[in-house]
Amino acid sequence: MSAFARAFTLSLLLTATSAPSWGGFIRGVVHYDDGRPADHVILRLRNDLVTAYQAETSTDIQGKFDFDGVPNSTFHLTIEGQGFQPYDSFIDISMSKMAYEMITLRLDKGPGAKDVPPEGPKSTLNARIAQIPPEAHKEFDLGKARMQANDTPGSLQHFQKAIDLYPNYAEAYQLMGVVNLETGKFADAEPQLAKATEIEPKLTTAFFALGICRNQMAKYAEAEIALARGLELDPNSPDGHYHIAEAYWNLGRFDDSEPHARKALALKVDMAPAHVLIGNAMLRKHDAPGALKQFKEYLRLAPRGEFAPATKAAVDRLEKGLALTAKPRAAENSVNRESY
Repeated sequence: MSAFARAFTLSLLLTATSAPSWGGFIRGVVHYDDGRPADHVILRLRNDLVTAYQAETSTDIQGKFDFDGVPNSTFHLTIEGQGFQPYDSFIDISMSKMAYEMITLRLDKGPGAKDVPPEGPKSTLNARIAQIPPEAHKEFDLGKARMQANDTPGSLQHFQKAIDLYPNYAEAYQLMGVVNLETGKFADAEPQLAKATEIEPKLTTAFFALGICRNQMAKYAEAEIALARGLELDPNSPDGHYHIAEAYWNLGRFDDSEPHARKALALKVDMAPAHVLIGNAMLRKHDAPGALKQFKEYLRLAPRGEFAPATKAAVDRLEKGLALTAKPRAAENSVNRESY
């Protein structure tokens, strides 16, 4: 599996949280009432005593969740909306510094039931997920396993079976699209990723993948629409900011491109390609030393990267040009010194 697929698949299958290093933790697992793991369920942690402390995470594919590095205090752990009966648990880790919760979700079938997820960048699950038949879920898991084993035909076959069993399986459409994107079948990937976003309008990663696909197809205006929607859902995605910067650059919207490239670097300091975009922006501003610095940083981070050959050539040209510019100045300074 390529570096892109590994990184993108991890972003789909795993959940990472960041928090201050207080040392306490609250972990657990969420199941549906039929025993299946409840993946991608949004959980919120709240404490009104510790500077209005709030945190949010979502379960992984095994239904597990982890709030790490939380204050040693008392909390409310809640699950609201998403098509389930509300869950609210009072948790005290002021002495134990840790807690483990076993949660069972039940569909909310009441007259006032909320059948949509709450607002927020991670809100990608609702009752649609809970209604996935076990057979379809099994095919989906098999598809992910074959995808991670770099078995393209096998993964696509299992994802298609999952969709045949459950036509609203947005996540299966998404991963089919990612597989085809990785193998360069952009014309196949685009409608699959678009279908994923149509079924689940909160599926952030599908919007980003769709934008990347459209960039590859030189559909930059359409890419910008998908990437902008992804950033509405997850405004702190470094990949989202980089790829929308790429789309803006190719659309000739240079003033829009550079801020997103810089934001991508602020969020992910080792995002090498962003240095190329910023370097190009500096060249447009006639800042050759600044561009040279950006290009050299790209080569430091990605000496064998996609843009390495062209960047090396640009560095050579800039260094020669700056050296020629420096010689007349050195001669002028010498003359000035002799005149004293």
